[in-house]
Amino acid sequence: MKIAKEVFAWLLALFLCFVFLKAGWSKFDPASGWTRAFHHWGFPDWFLITVGVLEVAAALLLLVPRTAMFGAAIIIVLMIGGAWTNVSRGDARHVMSSVTPMILASIVLALRRHPLRYTATPPLASASSSRE
Repeated sequence: MKIAKEVFAWLLALFLCFVFLKAGWSKFDPASGWTRAFHHWGFPDWFLITVGVLEVAAALLLLVPRTAMFGAAIIIVLMIGGAWTNVSRGDARHVMSSVTPMILASIVLALRRHPLRYTATPPLASASSSRE
């Protein structure tokens, strides 16, 4: 079961990495259509570049199991923004193009989450254990 979970996590992460690396990179090309779309939505050029950088960064973070949860979290936030943009601009028919990656990234986040551990021993605990 653990191997199946690991394979599934990798497949989802690789799929999202491919999608967001391609989408993020295309935001740097003025002829890709994203510039026109962002202007139509009322966003400035710097925002388009910021989204592109975040998408590429998220895609790369997904490739390392220890950082995949951060990449997935970035994708979730970006897709919430994308869904909000579609709904608020009267283009709700495209909302699923944001919701689907959001769901897949949520699964990756759940599969790759690791608790942030406090590894240092508290001073009192180490002092009491050395007296025994």
